[in-house]
Amino acid sequence: MPTPSNATSPSWGDVLWIDTGSVNVYLCRDGDGFTLIDAAMPGKADLIFARLAEFGGQPGDLKRIIITHADMDHAGSAAALQARSGATVYAGAATAALLAEGRSPRHMPPPVQFILDHFVRYKAVDRAALRPMSEGDALPVLGGLRVLAAPGHTLEQHALYSPTAGVLFAGDALNTRDGRLQTTPPRITADRAAAEHTAARLLQLSPVVIACGHGAPLVDNPAMIADLLARLPG
Repeated sequence: MPTPSNATSPSWGDVLWIDTGSVNVYLCRDGDGFTLIDAAMPGKADLIFARLAEFGGQPGDLKRIIITHADMDHAGSAAALQARSGATVYAGAATAALLAEGRSPRHMPPPVQFILDHFVRYKAVDRAALRPMSEGDALPVLGGLRVLAAPGHTLEQHALYSPTAGVLFAGDALNTRDGRLQTTPPRITADRAAAEHTAARLLQLSPVVIACGHGAPLVDNPAMIADLLARLPG
């Protein structure tokens, strides 16, 4: 699998990394069209469709949108992307319920959470477009994309792993910052023990690429994976 180039949107085979400014999203290319992993902040649909065009697709070629968790920075443009493409939106049951109301999950410090609960919404996703996914499912993406429950950062988060491509879409379960692979920051984590368990479980897959929500994706770096595993509780 090639390492990222210096292009605006580096790719690894049939996976394209899109840095939207505040969060990463990813396009996957398959024979039947394209799949988007997460949907960024509100107002990012045009950027994502522009990157899709660079990757060889048109809006109608976007067949699936998979949301790892319902935070605004991961779901904010989902409704706009879905409306323009007609894509099916896959999410865990609890995530889907939040998407249908344009609400964020509870995991932030109390003052911030109060504002999110009472004053901040993103555009709700059409309920008819939502399809449930859960632990153990395999989606028809990248040779079979395994759905993995990944609670911790939020309780309803899911990660996705393609054994064929060696790519782990970690959502906010893992990130890169300060030159290291890290778990979700404690101050924005719903359940710290669950987050550590999730991180260990995902790292034990030994992915070639960790396509995280924040920070540059980690590519072919088993030493950094081993370093984080050693720092997690046994």
